[in-house]
Amino acid sequence: MLGFGKKKKKKEEKNKATAAQTPPLPEKNSKNKKSSKEGDVEENSLPKKKKLFTRKKIFILLLLLLVIGISSFLVYTLVFKEKEPGLPVYTKIELSHVNLPQEMLQFSFEHFPDLYASFITFNREITIIDKELAWIEGIAQKYPEQLKITAAEKKVWEKVKNTLIKDFSKLEKPVKEAYVLFQVNEAQGLVRVEEKRKELSETAQNSLKTAQDLTKKLKSREPEAPDNFFQGILYKIKKKFP
Repeated sequence: MLGFGKKKKKKEEKNKATAAQTPPLPEKNSKNKKSSKEGDVEENSLPKKKKLFTRKKIFILLLLLLVIGISSFLVYTLVFKEKEPGLPVYTKIELSHVNLPQEMLQFSFEHFPDLYASFITFNREITIIDKELAWIEGIAQKYPEQLKITAAEKKVWEKVKNTLIKDFSKLEKPVKEAYVLFQVNEAQGLVRVEEKRKELSETAQNSLKTAQDLTKKLKSREPEAPDNFFQGILYKIKKKFP
């Protein structure tokens, strides 16, 4: 009995000594708290990554794409897209040397297109001749002793001008008749137009050719005519009456 008690006592003392030598284990809760705090510090110390696409950036990008799309469509429609051919529209032009009212000029544009183009050319030719006559008159006043030379040259151009005016005055009369007939009886007016169209056009062109052969040398002193304007008119006329 005594031996058993001594052994038990020695065993207890041995266990106590072993426990005293072993360091105490850290508490789990405190360790977790410490790790959590360290993680928080590390997270806060790292720079936050910026988002590549925010709602604002996406909205601006979509708006920009919309503006580009609308601009491209307008440029294509207004510049590059071929417009469908339509009927030419009459534009009022002051032809000071043609003795026809605007309604008859418009009627000529619509029913005598080649003649209308000749009216424009006729008006320009008379203007050129008038400028030449004024030029000659200025020289005559500057050098009165050479009046014989200037008077002879002036007479040539006056004859060309009067002949051209006379020829085109004859062309105005059938236009007036066809216009009035068209107003009171459209069917008969169209028949008259068909009868006279070719004849009037050829007469006008022949008269112009004679004058243009003479005024050709004067045009070098003239500012260039807006060819695109006249070509545009002729193009529209030919598109309507092929």
